Amino acid sequence: MSKHPIDLFSLGAGVMFTLFALGYLFVPASMNVVVVLPLMLIGLGGFGIAAAILAQRRRQIPVEDL
Repeated sequence: MSKHPIDLFSLGAGVMFTLFALGYLFVPASMNVVVVLPLMLIGLGGFGIAAAILAQRRRQIPVEDL
């Protein structure tokens, strides 16, 4: 069985979903939309940027050529 590369964006989204679910389970009073939505968007954006950088490094294409 051959290994495939890790999809960093999907991994990050799964970790964030798990952390938010645990937050709602253990401290539901502090988990409201005003807190959760910005954190979710910031986290997904960060993981998206990291995934794009990782994919570019795997392809070894210079940024100037994109």
